[in-house]
Amino acid sequence: MTASPRVWRAATIAWAAVILASGLLPTQSAVEAISGGRDDAVTTAGHFAAYVLLAFLLGVALNGRQTRVGALIAGFVLAVALGGLIELVQAPLPYRDAQVSDFIVDVIGAAVGLALFSGLAWGGRSRGRRG
Repeated sequence: MTASPRVWRAATIAWAAVILASGLLPTQSAVEAISGGRDDAVTTAGHFAAYVLLAFLLGVALNGRQTRVGALIAGFVLAVALGGLIELVQAPLPYRDAQVSDFIVDVIGAAVGLALFSGLAWGGRSRGRRG
C-alpha cells in the first residue's frame, strides 16, 4: 500500500463512480448475456465483490487522515451509504429493481473489505515492529 494517498483517493472515487453507473444504468441485458441464466447469483456476487473492493479502497484512502478505527467507521458508513442511496434511486426507475437483499450483500461486502484492510494494515504494522 505504498502508493500516495492521492492515488488511493482517486482510485476510490473512480471505483465508486463505476458502482454508481452500473447501479443506475440499464444493465440487465448485459447481466443476462454474461450470466447464462444465473442472474441472481451473478448480481449477488457482483454486489459483494464491488463493495469488498470499495470498502478496502476507502479504508486505505482514509487511513492517513484519521485514526485507523475512524477510517474503518468512515469507510463502512460511506460504502453502506452509497449502496443504500443506489437502491433508493433504483426504486422508481422502470428498468431497475431495488432490492433489500442487494443492500444487505453490499453491507456484508463492505464489512469484509474493511476486515481485509484492517488485517493487512494491522498485520503489517505488528510484523514491522518485530523486525
